[in-house]
Amino acid sequence: MSSSQWKIHFKSAPSEVYRAISTPLGRSRFWAESAKESDGVIHFVLPGDRTDDAPIERALRDNLYVVRLFGQRLSFALTPDENHGTDLTLTVEDAADPTPWVSLLFRLKAHVDFGADLRNHDPARAAEYLDGC
Repeated sequence: MSSSQWKIHFKSAPSEVYRAISTPLGRSRFWAESAKESDGVIHFVLPGDRTDDAPIERALRDNLYVVRLFGQRLSFALTPDENHGTDLTLTVEDAADPTPWVSLLFRLKAHVDFGADLRNHDPARAAEYLDGC
C-alpha cells in the first residue's frame, strides 16, 4: 500500500482548522458522533456502530496533526496563506482505498468555513466502505 495526498483551501485561519481536527468537540461536529480523547488516544464512535481507538502520533498546534485510524495513518499539514486562510494537505498512508477520505475534507471545510454539518446522522445509511470517514 502506498500513500495518497489531497489539498484543500480554507478561508479560515490555521487555528480554526486545527481546533476542528484536534479537539473532541471539533471532531464531533464534522467527523464522528463522538471522539473523546484520553492519554493521547481518540476513541472514535462513527455512524453504523463503527468504533476505533486512534493514537495521536504527532500534534504541533496550528501546523500538523497525525493520527492512526483503522490502521491508516492520517497526516493533516496546515500552512497559512497570505490572506489569513489555510492550505491543508491530507496524506493518507496504509490504506487499501484512500479515496473515501476526500469526503472528510469536504465535511471539514463545510464545518470550519460555513458552520455546516454534511453528515446524515442515519446509521442505516452509513456507508460500510467509509471506515474512518
